[in-house]
Amino acid sequence: MRQRGFSLVEIIIVLAIVAILAAIAFPGYGLFMQKARRSDAINSLLALQLDQAAWRHRDYDYATLEELGWAAQSLDGYYSLAIGQRSASQFVATATPMIDGPQQDDDCAVFAIDQEGPLLVAGYADAACWRR
Repeated sequence: MRQRGFSLVEIIIVLAIVAILAAIAFPGYGLFMQKARRSDAINSLLALQLDQAAWRHRDYDYATLEELGWAAQSLDGYYSLAIGQRSASQFVATATPMIDGPQQDDDCAVFAIDQEGPLLVAGYADAACWRR
């Protein structure tokens, strides 16, 4: 009578194949998640731009985060928000990855927007980053 089951060698081969596949897939998954979390900065800045436009429609200048009722954190919490420059005619808002957060090593780094739309200048995320 022959016994059924897997031999130790077969189990070790299967485990080795699974380990190799995991080693290949895990870094790619990390990059995919990092790219997906960029939408937090983009969505937050676009919502902030809309709130600024509504504020500017009622007031003579652009608002601070506090005046708009915003916390200094993005909608999902991966970025810190700031309004660096503001006047009666313009504002610049930035989304910077949280220190020790999952986005801190992202190549796109700081996203910025003004009253016209995304700022695609040196020092801020480029158009490829805004495309997610």
